[in-house]
Amino acid sequence: MRLYYEWGTMQVHKRGEELCGDSIAVSRHSDSVTLALSDGLGSGVKANILATLTTRIAMKMLENDLPLGEVVQTLSETLPVDRIRKLAYSTFAIAQFFSQGFARVVEFDSPHAILLRKRKVHPVIFEERSIEGKTIHETRIDLQDGDWVIFVSDGVLNAGIGGVYPLGWGWDQAAHFLEKKAHRELSADDLACKLADTVGELYAGAPGDDVSIVVIKVRHKLTATVLTGPPQEKNMDETLVSRFVGRLGKLAVCGGTTAKIVARHLGQPLEVDLATMTRAVPPMARLQGIDLVSEGILTLTRVGQLLRAGAGKRAVRFQTDGAASLLRLLLEVDHIHFLVGQAVNPAHQNPDLPHQLGIRLAVVREIMEELKKRGKEVTVESV
Repeated sequence: MRLYYEWGTMQVHKRGEELCGDSIAVSRHSDSVTLALSDGLGSGVKANILATLTTRIAMKMLENDLPLGEVVQTLSETLPVDRIRKLAYSTFAIAQFFSQGFARVVEFDSPHAILLRKRKVHPVIFEERSIEGKTIHETRIDLQDGDWVIFVSDGVLNAGIGGVYPLGWGWDQAAHFLEKKAHRELSADDLACKLADTVGELYAGAPGDDVSIVVIKVRHKLTATVLTGPPQEKNMDETLVSRFVGRLGKLAVCGGTTAKIVARHLGQPLEVDLATMTRAVPPMARLQGIDLVSEGILTLTRVGQLLRAGAGKRAVRFQTDGAASLLRLLLEVDHIHFLVGQAVNPAHQNPDLPHQLGIRLAVVREIMEELKKRGKEVTVESV
């Protein structure tokens, strides 16, 4: 089965600097995830410009399907060297994670990537080669569901230097910390935050170096299907519901009439939960075999509003209404498929109701665009 890569990033500026001297870029393609992390020499604006230039060159070339070796060659020839200190103006780590289950990693003068498997550091063997006088380390990693791969800048390894750790926290200590924290239930963002928080504590709240963290969580893709609205042709009810309940992943129904059709098909009672009702959103319901059942247009409209306002899982984690619950479900998965019924609901043609309430498909498409901005794969099917 193909693997899916979830990522989380964190950056902390060196004390007294407005910009981080490191740069991170991550993007998803049809069958891969590409990342570049660069550490600019020194700190502040100049370091930020050099690091950003490095990641942008790398990502642009990789997006144009140029071989990783050619990208490294170009960076090695392009990046200048400080004549006095004989140091490159920026270092980098570049990686491509493929859905077939492997990754290619190339590093220049940056801390080695940390691979965790079954919550233990798993050795990664790097090969050395010289390009334009620069020593490049590269490897191919065969990955498994449950693996974690973590990339860090020097700022992580230097944490605590001169204090708790006279020579700095170091790679081994950072890796040991990650072994203890990398629970499968955590998201990539969660683990990146935990590492950043600990690094901040080791610096006593005043980082002596820029800190950058990229966490890749290796797992299988999580999916959800949202059915909203009955099909245009009533005689298609049973066929549509049969398709819907047969899909893998989470199942959500949005709409009272739609929920009744699904309940009839499943032969299960539909129980309304009035405790989930708010002034803005009608109550949810419970239906055995379905993960979430909510009202339709009003709930979907509210989800769209929350997404446009930038709400995330943390913002709605303690809310129990239908919109918050649906938003959490959508943000917890990777691919969402909307089945949008085109039957006309007479209630939505009331001229006293807001215009968007009569356009179910338009509301879903607005949600789709917001979810895509957050890296979700979304497909919409009219029925």
